[in-house]
Amino acid sequence: MKTKLAFWPALWASGILVSLIFTLDIIFGLLFPNWWVMQFFWEQILPDFVYLSWGTFFLGVIESFGSGVFMAAIYVPLYNLFLSKKEA
Repeated sequence: MKTKLAFWPALWASGILVSLIFTLDIIFGLLFPNWWVMQFFWEQILPDFVYLSWGTFFLGVIESFGSGVFMAAIYVPLYNLFLSKKEA
């Protein structure tokens, strides 16, 4: 028997995970200047993010947290829906 996913813990976990990945990637970009691929990726997917100033860094953290929350808000109900359909 499978267990349903709890909505709020999954929401917070995915938001924090994506923000952490963003922050680590920015740190690696500062430590290793040839780490340019992900810098362009973040500029493409996050609105108004430009590499790099303090203001845009914090904007990127907020936007990446929001995208993680958005992914969980879609994924968790769909997972629970398909889980309940399979059990029925």
